[in-house]
Amino acid sequence: MSSDMSAPFAIQARQLGKRYVMTGSPYRHLWHLLGGGDRGIQYFHALSGVSLEVRKGESIGLIGQNGAGKSTLLQLLCGTLSPTQGQLQVHGRVAALLELGAGFNPEFTGRENIRFSAALYGMDARHIEDHIQEIIDFADIGDFIDQPVRTYSSGMYVRLAFSIATSVQPDILVIDEALAVGDGLFARKSFDRIMRLKEQGVTLLFCSHSLFQVEALCDRSVWLHQGKVMAQGASASVIAQYNDWLGQQNTVAAPVAERAQDPATPAPAPVATPGQARFVKLQARADGTPGTELQARSGETELSVDLEFVSDPALATPNLAVMVYGADGRVVCSTGTWIDGFTVTRQTDGRGHALVSFPRLPLLKGRYSVAAFLMCERALHVYEAVEHFASVQVSQPHLEQGVVSIPHQWSNAA
Repeated sequence: MSSDMSAPFAIQARQLGKRYVMTGSPYRHLWHLLGGGDRGIQYFHALSGVSLEVRKGESIGLIGQNGAGKSTLLQLLCGTLSPTQGQLQVHGRVAALLELGAGFNPEFTGRENIRFSAALYGMDARHIEDHIQEIIDFADIGDFIDQPVRTYSSGMYVRLAFSIATSVQPDILVIDEALAVGDGLFARKSFDRIMRLKEQGVTLLFCSHSLFQVEALCDRSVWLHQGKVMAQGASASVIAQYNDWLGQQNTVAAPVAERAQDPATPAPAPVATPGQARFVKLQARADGTPGTELQARSGETELSVDLEFVSDPALATPNLAVMVYGADGRVVCSTGTWIDGFTVTRQTDGRGHALVSFPRLPLLKGRYSVAAFLMCERALHVYEAVEHFASVQVSQPHLEQGVVSIPHQWSNAA
């Protein structure tokens, strides 16, 4: 590790590797540790030959399936693991959102754990005392701040840990699936704080299965598979390569959330909750006929999706998005209000509505499913995601092959 703040890079890794001994015999393992050689020793290579340079202020996404080595790499960068091989330099203070609150002493009060954890991050005693009330206010756990953390609910535990980790003025912020922590109101607060740190020039490493968020948030991305770098570069390019590979494996990245919804079920009363937004109605229609199992004709049917929501009027007006998935789970197409420059109208009580239509549906024969997303004004933070709330069975009167029919024309021109 290095604390040289004059370095042009925040992180430099050269041929980084991490391996673990996987032998079943404790005696053979002890013999190996005492320098007796590698005979009979089996290794698991969690990381192998990973090279990475991250400039100060960059945002880097880490993608890959479970077990690809993402968390191992993040732990190496944070200093909680030591590499088996290669060189690693990290320039600046690192704040990590990995296992939130993993360093808490359960017998200490929340206030005592703030002082203890902030000191571990390198904050001096005076700075901690100057900012302790700010940390307490952000966590918003009331009188529990002076109770032992063993009495905390999981949500309170996470709130306090997040507040500490993001209040230490980090140079590098490491996030492992922690953009949305706690309840809806705190999730929005946590997201806004992360975005503010990013805008202030903090280097960001973001590990997530949400490829949409990775592409929207990160300048560059790194795809890991079985401990090795498969691709790195511009996020759009790397994610496209990863999606192609997922399609070949017939697997898909984990969705943000999943909830089936029957459009015939009466929607709950549209009451806005502070700091939150949610759908109150989702309805798909084929040529005006609603349902969750729709029939459509390629090139003929109009598919439409009706989206109604309610949001805290104090929040900026949210964005809406719709995705269509193929039978193999891959995204066939998507659209969003911010992409098309469409301004969602919202009433003073926070209720809003929009309708998106796909005239003369260009999908070719097959089964498809529809998902809807309610997102913040930046189209980054997801208030609610409803995957596969409707399916569409498409038939066609011809033998055209593929997934979509792209507009085209024939002519005799040279």
